[in-house]
Amino acid sequence: MTVRKSHGGVAERDWFVRARVRVRAEHHARSLEQELRVFRAGEVVEMVQWGRAGQEIDTGSWWTTNQYIPAAHIVPTDKVEVLEVLEEQRPTFEGEE
Repeated sequence: MTVRKSHGGVAERDWFVRARVRVRAEHHARSLEQELRVFRAGEVVEMVQWGRAGQEIDTGSWWTTNQYIPAAHIVPTDKVEVLEVLEEQRPTFEGEE
């Protein structure tokens, strides 16, 4: 599976993606609590993307958590490869039965 690209547009509903991703290039990320996390190339982690209905769809980054935002670390989309989507609710109703 390839890296997800920014979709653009406005979400019709709240959405999320939870996936296993492989880090493609080393990335240093600091949480809002100032905790430094170094993601190493080849490392596999579970990450999330999410957004709210009525807001622009932004898939430019992956987060380490959706539970407690101040502790989350963020990795740009171009530095990860999606290996497996574990759970997903798409931002639009297009193409659904």
